[in-house]
Amino acid sequence: MKFALPILLMVVISTQAVANENIYRVTYEGCNSIKDADKKAYCQAIDANKASICNKIGNNDLQNKCLAKTNNDAKFCKRINDERKRKSCEQYIR
Repeated sequence: MKFALPILLMVVISTQAVANENIYRVTYEGCNSIKDADKKAYCQAIDANKASICNKIGNNDLQNKCLAKTNNDAKFCKRINDERKRKSCEQYIR
């Protein structure tokens, strides 16, 4: 009886650890399942919070949005051509 509670506790903790790992894996694979190369790079850059990945994006507006979010700097938002997207970017950074 004394060993039942510690064993049960270990089973619960290990089950939670496996569940957390699976959730992370699904999120990461989510970016890899995106077919569009620019959107895939954007997703990976935001997940990893790495501005260097943003440089792989060919679409200038999406690249600047990515750089603004990863650097947390609104100066990149000002480079976005589409006014609606620019305002949305600036509001996100503030």
